[in-house]
Amino acid sequence: MLPSTAKAALAAAALLALPGLHAQARRVVLQGVIDQPGAYVVPNDMTVVPSRGAGILITASGVDLDLAGANLMGPGGTRGTGIHVRGATGVTIRNGKFANLAFGVVVENSANVTVRSNQFRGEAIPPAAPPPETAIMVLQSRNVVVDDNQIFGTGLGIFVRGSRSQGNRIVNNTLTAGVGFAALGICYNPAPGDPGGPRGDVIEGNSINGYPVAIQMNPTSAYNVIKANFLFFTDKAVESPEANQDMDNVKVRLQ
Repeated sequence: MLPSTAKAALAAAALLALPGLHAQARRVVLQGVIDQPGAYVVPNDMTVVPSRGAGILITASGVDLDLAGANLMGPGGTRGTGIHVRGATGVTIRNGKFANLAFGVVVENSANVTVRSNQFRGEAIPPAAPPPETAIMVLQSRNVVVDDNQIFGTGLGIFVRGSRSQGNRIVNNTLTAGVGFAALGICYNPAPGDPGGPRGDVIEGNSINGYPVAIQMNPTSAYNVIKANFLFFTDKAVESPEANQDMDNVKVRLQ
């Protein structure tokens, strides 16, 4: 008869052998393409070289990317993209620090993507051509959650584009213009080849400080809800067509 301690050890080993009962191993990613589903971690700081493409390109669905506090540094001068999600579903990007990039995170033709708890820092410099430095861009994507990010010193904070961008949530982010060039806190626009703007999004609980226009939507962006944000602006708090809902926002003009 086995001792009780041996029985316990065998029982524990059997449980660990069952699928789904042990923690999923995280793969290390240094730079390049993630084209397989899974959990990934970035263990070190990364320098983004624009000629090589995005620092990390995600084309696989079912990816959890934990940057674990790593810095993704661009060359400055509105060049380079930190992370680009393209044609994927069910992706999470979290806990990163992005600086001196044209685009921190781009979500393109994707769905069910979460960009959460990241920090973005720009140089607040005028762009040679539009758009200016942008922390996060959502392009023709649905059910994207942009949540609890800190954005400082980018000429444009969060940029949502195209009529296929629908059902997104931009919530609980802090955007501060910084000293230097600033254009828009949150902007909704058409996309290349598509005159329609995003629809059916919720923009709620954000703090936007120091931009000339806190939130701007073009005439074809409709049926979006702008609710319970704190907007500190120098020119206009919310510029949008009447088809959008402007509800319970605190608006303070800065002198």
